[in-house]
Amino acid sequence: MARSNKRLVEQPPSPASHFAVQASDGVALDHRVETARRRREEMRARILAATQRVMVRIRDDAPVIEDVVREAKISRGTFYTYFDSLDKACLAAGLQAQDQMMRDIDQLHSCLKEPWARAAVGFRVFMVRAWQDPLWASFVVRLDTWQCESRLGKSILRDLEDGKAAGYFHFQDAIAATEFVLGASANTVQACRRGVADLQRYMETAQHMLFLSLGASAELADRAVAFSQKHLEAWESGELQAWLPLKAD
Repeated sequence: MARSNKRLVEQPPSPASHFAVQASDGVALDHRVETARRRREEMRARILAATQRVMVRIRDDAPVIEDVVREAKISRGTFYTYFDSLDKACLAAGLQAQDQMMRDIDQLHSCLKEPWARAAVGFRVFMVRAWQDPLWASFVVRLDTWQCESRLGKSILRDLEDGKAAGYFHFQDAIAATEFVLGASANTVQACRRGVADLQRYMETAQHMLFLSLGASAELADRAVAFSQKHLEAWESGELQAWLPLKAD
């Protein structure tokens, strides 16, 4: 039988099959990128959680990197991959705790239309949290997280500017007023954490003084105290818990 001289010509892959290969490679690459990103986020969160626990547990002495490394069960090299120093890790952990607090109270704060009402509830709720959760308070007051650039600072600044525009507050500089409120918040949180003789009277007095300092009328200051107390009755009575207590272990 005569052999055929025809050569088998290899057919090039069809455009459809080529696209399928590219798509498959792209999906695999995207999956690897996403997995790596998720692992980085998980490790960063692990370090921050360990930093927070160490800061809560070691109250009198200054913690060192070895404390965080041991708590997180990681190497020093892993720690330095994410943070240049313990101070930066502590700052990040503090801002994270503050941001979480803002998210926790958003349901009670964002629903309020008047800026003076938001300012009143926001100031009071931090004191309530400090009284209910001293570990959280001892952590947040140790750090330089009470800044205008923080999520809390921006929220306060917005309420103060809106309140001034509406004629409720009277001050010369919004940044200075925000810094004042942040400082007052940090100090009242510290006081409520340590314990005061009459918590209700302390919160009412602090809130009244804050509003007068912002140029509000005495009538509005009284109204703010009464409104915030009524608005937070569910929290103070334990009927509604907007946050989980911070734990040291």
